[in-house]
Amino acid sequence: MADQAVTLATATSASNGVKIELLSAETTRQTGFTHRFRIPFDVINTSTWTTQGDTVTVTLGSTPTKFLVDKALVNISTAFATTGTLTIQVGTDGDPDNFIDAQDAKTAAVLIGSQGAEPVTEAGTVGVASDVLVARFTTQGATGAPSDITAGVAEILLSVVDINDAI
Repeated sequence: MADQAVTLATATSASNGVKIELLSAETTRQTGFTHRFRIPFDVINTSTWTTQGDTVTVTLGSTPTKFLVDKALVNISTAFATTGTLTIQVGTDGDPDNFIDAQDAKTAAVLIGSQGAEPVTEAGTVGVASDVLVARFTTQGATGAPSDITAGVAEILLSVVDINDAI
C-alpha cells in the first residue's frame, strides 16, 4: 500500500470541479467558516493508482504562520462510488485526522468530528509555524483502489484564523 499525493491547487479535473476559496466576510459571519475546498472524484482517481488499500492525500493549502483552526466540516454532496469502503479524514500533514476522524465517504452526508464541528484534538489546531492542511482518502485493503473511484464530491469547510490579524 502506498500514499498517493495530490496538490489541490495544481490538480486537474475533467469535471472542472476543483475549488479553493477564501469565503467572503459575510459568509464567514453567517457560518463561522473561512475557507472552502472542493474535491471531485477525478482528482483522487488516477488510472495508475491500482493498488488496493492505497491512500490519497490531498494537500489543501497551508495555514498562516500563526494560526488557529477552530471549526471543520466535510459535506459529501455527491456520494463517492467505488468498490469496497472509502473514508475521508481532514487534518494536517503531521496529523491527518486532527480535525475530522476517518468517516465514510460513500454516503452523501455532512461529516463532523466527535466534538461537533470543533477539531478532534487540541494539539495541532494552533501553531506559530505554518502547517500543511490535508484531506486523506483511504480505500479498502482487499477490494478497493483509488483507480476504482467513479463518482463523488467532497466539500471541506474550515475556519482558519490568522492570529497575526487578530492581535
